[in-house]
Amino acid sequence: MHVFCDASVKAFCAVAYWRWIDHDENIRVASIASKCRVAGNKPTTVPRLDLQAAVLASRLAETITNEHKMKAVRRVFWSDSTSVLHWIKNNARNYKMYIANRLGEIDELTRIHEWRYVPTKLNIADIATRENYDCSVLQDVWLQGPTFLYKHPEYWPLDVVEPANKELLECVTVIDNTIETCNLPVPEPSRFSSWLRLLRTASRVLTFVDNIIKAINKRKQIASTCNLNDDVMDRAESLLIKHSQALSFGKEIKLLQASTALPTSSKLLTLSPYLDEHGVLRCGGRINAAPEITPDVKQPVVLDGRSHITQLIVKHYHQRAFHGHQEIVVNELKQKYWIVRIRPTVKHVISKCTLCRIRRAQPRPPRMGDLPEGRLAHHQRPFTHTGVDLFGPMEVTIGRRREKRYGVLFTCLTVRAIHVELVGSLTTDDVIMALRRMAARRGWPRHLYSDNGTNLRGADKELKKCVSELDEKLLADGVQSYSMTTTWTFSPPASPHWGGAWERLIRCVKNALKVVLKERAPRDAILQSLMTEVEVMVNSRPLTHVSVEPNTDETLTPNHFLLGSSSNLPTMGTFDESDTFLRKQWRIAQQLADSFWRRWVKEVLPDMRPRKKWQQEQRPLQVCDLVLIVDPASPRNVWPRGIILRVMPGQDGRIRVAEVQTKSGILRRPVARVVYIAIGNEC
Repeated sequence: MHVFCDASVKAFCAVAYWRWIDHDENIRVASIASKCRVAGNKPTTVPRLDLQAAVLASRLAETITNEHKMKAVRRVFWSDSTSVLHWIKNNARNYKMYIANRLGEIDELTRIHEWRYVPTKLNIADIATRENYDCSVLQDVWLQGPTFLYKHPEYWPLDVVEPANKELLECVTVIDNTIETCNLPVPEPSRFSSWLRLLRTASRVLTFVDNIIKAINKRKQIASTCNLNDDVMDRAESLLIKHSQALSFGKEIKLLQASTALPTSSKLLTLSPYLDEHGVLRCGGRINAAPEITPDVKQPVVLDGRSHITQLIVKHYHQRAFHGHQEIVVNELKQKYWIVRIRPTVKHVISKCTLCRIRRAQPRPPRMGDLPEGRLAHHQRPFTHTGVDLFGPMEVTIGRRREKRYGVLFTCLTVRAIHVELVGSLTTDDVIMALRRMAARRGWPRHLYSDNGTNLRGADKELKKCVSELDEKLLADGVQSYSMTTTWTFSPPASPHWGGAWERLIRCVKNALKVVLKERAPRDAILQSLMTEVEVMVNSRPLTHVSVEPNTDETLTPNHFLLGSSSNLPTMGTFDESDTFLRKQWRIAQQLADSFWRRWVKEVLPDMRPRKKWQQEQRPLQVCDLVLIVDPASPRNVWPRGIILRVMPGQDGRIRVAEVQTKSGILRRPVARVVYIAIGNEC
């Protein structure tokens, strides 16, 4: 049985063949089975993928041996990866966990002498690892097997990989004293995200080297302890700084070592740099005569802001300043280091700080959406599209006790008129009765808008339940029900800006009440009369610009649509010449209403075009984004954190609402109350 295996960055494969000699001394080859696997999404080196293909070949051979009726006299495994063959044939194993586990499985299923090398051109398994191949190859080569199997074994590819001999292995220690400045023996700084961790690692390396030198000189065993002290830490810091300077200012250091003047194009020319006794590049400057100042302040270490070591130092000082302001970090760094482009460097490091991102993140709502249909529904009865909200409480005097009253504000979204009703509590029953009283005077609304209050939700459910309990005969006779004539739209939780059309008018009513009441508790009838006066006053406010020019029409107000004028005083309005021919009073009233609506379309509607805020397009929230949920009543550090499960776009396709999975459950919030947290290199 011959098993071939191969791998690429896309896939790995193993294919098995029978090879036997018949009675006529003819060599026959037949395909048995093959297995192919797609490489994982995580980037992996090709030698590791070849090792995975070898494991697949071992498993395939074991399965054929156990399940097939024919038993192989000899098994041969072919691979074109010399790295894998060296790993398999090397007895001295000291590998990482990934390689060690797979080599252990190969050892259990195969033997070392069964593995041989085959060139890539002759490896039949290479066909299955390609993205594109000729279909004719399947019939000619894949099913028939490689051509060299039809020959005598002496003509097979030579096995160029020999088993490693432990007697020939020798431990050699090479100490190179001619190390370049930019190749100092320090840990790779890019592998560290903390300056203290990098500094301690370098200190332990130096301590280990010192112990080796002492052991060699005294012919003793190497000490296993690595006690860190200030001297070793200072040496490690000096070594790391020299490494950073060699990468950033290599040309300047060579010129200073040769006692040559720096070129005029050098960015260190104004600093008068020099090399101290340890070979560290320092700033000369002009303040050497200042008394009682530490040498680090007079001659600070020169660093490049683009160096990774420099950014680790800046990050360390930023954390030591408790994530303070940028200038605090800059001032602390200047006491010891002279960093080229220090402020852009500090700003860049702070922008990558996860804690600072969370502390300073702000919601980024999308561009303001278009106005709803209710705000633009002209030539319709007022309060056809109505917003509902409650405010209070207000105290009233009844006998010798005081009780609370709440206001229910109904706002016509089109003409911006209000209607106020008083209720004794915030229950669903009181809300329904207030809605009935308003509808008796203003007409039943066709579309209701409100926030997500439980009493408002309850009113909607109660009205729908009552409609469902009506007699079917009444419905068949054409009686219009609540569910057939009215739609109730609720804004998402914690989104008062969705109801700005009525929230702003609640403020107007509250301001008027504060001026009149002055923290007094009137009687119930007085508060009812006062609320009516406030209602008329708010409805008398102008909807457009008030002109001071003489002989101009009266500014349009909500009362024009309710009373025919801006106040209770009777007025006939302004008519065209054709109005003198209208003899019927109902035609005069109709003409008056039409004139107000024509003025509303010409004067009010154009002013609603511009977007007052949220004009810019923002990055839309996506599923699996890490976000914070804004809670204005709580400090920022206790805002709930979660992952977005679902996003809900508006009519314009922009994301307006999102469902967030938090540790306390799933919360639905508007985008204006959700803060996106950038991860990794995002800004």
